[in-house]
Amino acid sequence: MKVAVQTRISVHLAMLINMLSIGSLMMVMPLGPDLVRELGMEASHVGYISGGATLAAALSGFASAPWLDRFDRKRALVTLLVLRFALLLSCAWATGPNQLIAIFVLSGLVAGPMGAILMATMLDLIPPAERGRQLAYVGMGFSLAAILIIPLALECSIRWNWTAPFFLLGGTGLLLALLCQLLLPKPAVVERPKASIRSLLGSRLCLVALGITSLQMFGHFLLVPHFATYFEFNLDFPRSHLGLLYLLGGVASLAAMRIGGAWIDRGSAVTVVLVSSGCLSLVTLLGFAAPVGISLYVIFTLFMALSAVRTNSTMTIAAGVPHAHQRAAFMAFQGTVSNVAAGLGSLFSARYLSEGPQHQVIGFEHLAAFYAVAGVVAGLGVLYLLHGIRQRDMCLTSTKQQAG
Repeated sequence: MKVAVQTRISVHLAMLINMLSIGSLMMVMPLGPDLVRELGMEASHVGYISGGATLAAALSGFASAPWLDRFDRKRALVTLLVLRFALLLSCAWATGPNQLIAIFVLSGLVAGPMGAILMATMLDLIPPAERGRQLAYVGMGFSLAAILIIPLALECSIRWNWTAPFFLLGGTGLLLALLCQLLLPKPAVVERPKASIRSLLGSRLCLVALGITSLQMFGHFLLVPHFATYFEFNLDFPRSHLGLLYLLGGVASLAAMRIGGAWIDRGSAVTVVLVSSGCLSLVTLLGFAAPVGISLYVIFTLFMALSAVRTNSTMTIAAGVPHAHQRAAFMAFQGTVSNVAAGLGSLFSARYLSEGPQHQVIGFEHLAAFYAVAGVVAGLGVLYLLHGIRQRDMCLTSTKQQAG
């Protein structure tokens, strides 16, 4: 099989794995009422299942980072896929809420290193000139999880019972593991120097990339968990129209990621960073920090699209930070930082915001203003990172030419 065909198949598999893995984490919160009714879970404990799995993924990613690059990529990925989705499938046989939470958190524990190995495999296979577009495609799994997996899980639960989504996603994930075993190419042998983790964490570029990721995710989760409540009670947006609003935002983010990725591959990374960061901050200011009366359909769709482009451009540029023998470790650290920052953002916003007499969210405008400023700072940080990577690569090329 030709290398280009193998790479194309691998990217499709990675997107599907990403969609299923993220979708399984996202679906448990909407399934909460069914778990309360049918499994006897306390309503106040529904947050434990998603929060526990997310925290487990962050911790396992950080703990496993020093060892991930030592293993054969394909073998490690297939093994972790089988573990991840076998545990997810096992959730369907849970006989009580505590057992379900324990098994689901264990599946999250595997998700951290699995995601890191998956992205490192993609970086090994995708040529640098194509990473913008291809990584955007893999990143579409997040949006597709919200658009497809959550509605599908809810429909399965309604038609059958709460176990159906776990059977469906767990079984499909095991099928994807088999396809990875059959179709993924053998990884190239890469020399892995000792103390590569220490040199990675001591790298200024690595620390800048992780700092940008944490700032973006912290700011994002200051707002996103409260959008539905803010829209309904502060802006008097009809509850019945929320589904359409989120659908428009999801579709717009898919299209925007593909366009932004193509621009990056054409050498317009600086333009993508400036446009996405600057416009996202402007939309946030005009839509939420100091609303000027623009339709929420327009504001929210632009917010989701620009946020997706900014996230993908940051990920694509940051992918140039690690050397080949450091990629899995870097992805693990990035995943950990992302999850921890998202959790801290959610917790901080929950503590900062208060409730008005008609359930209005008080203080949301302040958080939106912070998000806008943080977005500009993060955008400047990405430009600095891009400049640093180019300077480093030029120095390495010059050194090799002199040595040759």
